[in-house]
Amino acid sequence: MVIKVIDVTIRGIDDEVYSEFSAEARRQKKTIGELVTEAMREYLQRSAGGVLICNRQEVIVSKSDLMELGMPVSFHRIERLIFGDDVDFETFKKYVGFISRCKYVEVPKSIPKLYTYSLKFRHCTEVVRRE
Repeated sequence: MVIKVIDVTIRGIDDEVYSEFSAEARRQKKTIGELVTEAMREYLQRSAGGVLICNRQEVIVSKSDLMELGMPVSFHRIERLIFGDDVDFETFKKYVGFISRCKYVEVPKSIPKLYTYSLKFRHCTEVVRRE
């Protein structure tokens, strides 16, 4: 897959916000462009009607949790994210937006192994598929 990258100039950004954002990029050893791209993706996900759950220690998700919400949900910066055995592949594809920067993600065997390498799983430290 080829990702097209463009250069842009953005005017009117608050100096203080830019300084903090730039410092965060350095802490994460990323470019400002990489961090802005992540922020844009997350914004688009939320504005498309999805839900973002972030900065939690542990989140355990069942099929009924996903279906009751009735819209895509994305997970960001979760220490331990665990999907129940009742979460089938179709439900996962339909209701999970993306999973990013989570330290440990555990999925049931219904999720194909190669799918855990897809763009849906971004920068996760460890992804485990229960057998």
